[in-house]
Amino acid sequence: MSRNNAMAAIEARQRREQFMQDFKATQSADMRQRMQVDFEVKGEVKMAQKDLHRHLDKVQARHNDSLVQRRARLAELLQREQAQYETMLSGLAETDEERRERLIRRARELKAERAALRQVDNQARHDRLFREQIDTLRLAESRLKVMQVADLRYDQLSLAERRKAEEDAERAYFEQQAAEALRLANERAQRDLELRHQRVEHLQRDLTAQVEGNTLRREAAADEKRRDDEEFYRLLHEERIVEAQKQAAKRAERERIAQEMKELNEELQQARMQEYDQLRKEDKETLEAILAVIAEEQRLAQIEKRERTERQKKQMEDLQLQMAQRKDDTQALDKLWEEANDRQWGKREAQWKADQARRDQLLRSILIARRQQVMDKRQQRADEAETRAREHAEFLASLSNTDDIDEKERQRRMHMLKENQRYLDAQIAQRQAQKDASRDDWRTELTEQQALEKANEDRIAKEMAALEAAKPERYRNVPLLPPRSRNVPF
Repeated sequence: MSRNNAMAAIEARQRREQFMQDFKATQSADMRQRMQVDFEVKGEVKMAQKDLHRHLDKVQARHNDSLVQRRARLAELLQREQAQYETMLSGLAETDEERRERLIRRARELKAERAALRQVDNQARHDRLFREQIDTLRLAESRLKVMQVADLRYDQLSLAERRKAEEDAERAYFEQQAAEALRLANERAQRDLELRHQRVEHLQRDLTAQVEGNTLRREAAADEKRRDDEEFYRLLHEERIVEAQKQAAKRAERERIAQEMKELNEELQQARMQEYDQLRKEDKETLEAILAVIAEEQRLAQIEKRERTERQKKQMEDLQLQMAQRKDDTQALDKLWEEANDRQWGKREAQWKADQARRDQLLRSILIARRQQVMDKRQQRADEAETRAREHAEFLASLSNTDDIDEKERQRRMHMLKENQRYLDAQIAQRQAQKDASRDDWRTELTEQQALEKANEDRIAKEMAALEAAKPERYRNVPLLPPRSRNVPF
C-alpha cells in the first residue's frame, strides 16, 4: 500500500513538474514573441526616426548651403559697397574754402526753394480767397462736389450689387457642397454601422466558442485539482503521523535533559553559596583595614591643622610689625610732601610777580605808542585842512577865467528851435506831395478798374475750365452752372 502511495506521489509530482515546465516554456515562448514584436515595432519607429533625421539633415544641409551662398553674395555686395563708399569718400575730399562755398551755395538754394514754396503757398491761398469771393465759382465748385459724390455713390451701389451677386452665387455653391457632404457622410455612417454589426456578430460567435472552451478547461482542471488534492491530503496525513511520532521522541529527550539540568543547577547553587560566604568574609576583613587607615589619616590631619594654626599666628605678628613700620614711613613722606609743596608755591609766586612786571611794562609801551598815534593823527588832519584850503583857492581862481554859462544855454536853445522849424517844413512838403499823388491816382482809377475787371473775367474763365475738366465722366454733359430761368442743381 505504501509502495502504491509513493508511486502515486511521484507521478503527481512528475505531472506537476511537467505542467510547470510546459507553462514556463509557453511563457518563455510568449515572452520571446512579445519581445520580438516589441523589437520590430521599436525598430520600425527607430528607422522612421532615423529616416526623418536623415531627411532633416539633408534639408538642413541644403539650407546651410543656401545660407553660405547668401552670405557669400552679401559679403560680395558689402565689399562692393565698401569700395564705392571709399571711392565716394576719396572724391569728397574738399578744402575749407570749398566747403564754405558749398554751404553758402546750399544755403542760397534752400532760401530760394523756401521763397518759391512760400510764393506757391501764397498764390494758392490767394486763389482760394478769389474763388470764395466769386459766387459763380462757389456755385460751380459746389455742384462739382455734388457730382463727384453722386458718381462715387453710383460706383458704391454697383459694387454692392456685384458683391451681393457674388455672395449669392457663393452661398448656392456652398449649400450644394454641404448637401453633397451630408449625403456622403450619411453613406459613410451607414457603411460603418453595417461593418460594426458584422464585427459584433463575429465577436459574439468567437466569445461563445471561447466560453465553451473555457468551461471544458475549467471542468478538466477541477477534476485534476480534486485528484491532486485527495492525493495531497493523504500524503499530508501520513506525514503528520510520522511528525507526531518524532515530536513524542523529542519530548521524552527534552524531559531527560531537563532533569539533568535541574540536578546540575542544584550543584551550582551549593557552590555559589559557599563562594558567597567566602567573599563576605574577605569583604569584612578589607573594611576593617580601611577603617584603620582612615583613623590614622584623621590623626595626621589634626596634627597638620595645629601646625598650620601656629604658622598663621606667627604670620599675623609679622604683619602687625610691618604695619607699624609702614605708619612711620607714611608720616615721614607727609612731611617731605609739605616741604616740597612750600617750595613749589614759592616758585609760583615768583613767577606771578615776574609776569605782573612784564604786563606793566607792556602797558606802558602801549600807552606811549597810542600817544604817538594821536599826535600823528592830529598832524595828518592839519595837513588835510591845509590841502583843502589850497584846492578851494585854486577852484575860485579857475571860476574867474570861465565864460558865461547862460550865454551858451541861449545859443543851444536857438539852435534847437531852428532844427524844429526845418523838420516841420519837411513834414508839410511831404503831406502836400501825398495829396497830389492821391489826386493823380483818382484821375487814373477808372482805366485800372477796367483792366482789373478784364483780368478777373479771364481768371474766372480759367477756373471754370479747370472745374469742367474735373467733372466725372458720367456728368460730362451736365452743366456746372444752373440755367438762369430756375435755380435747380441738375
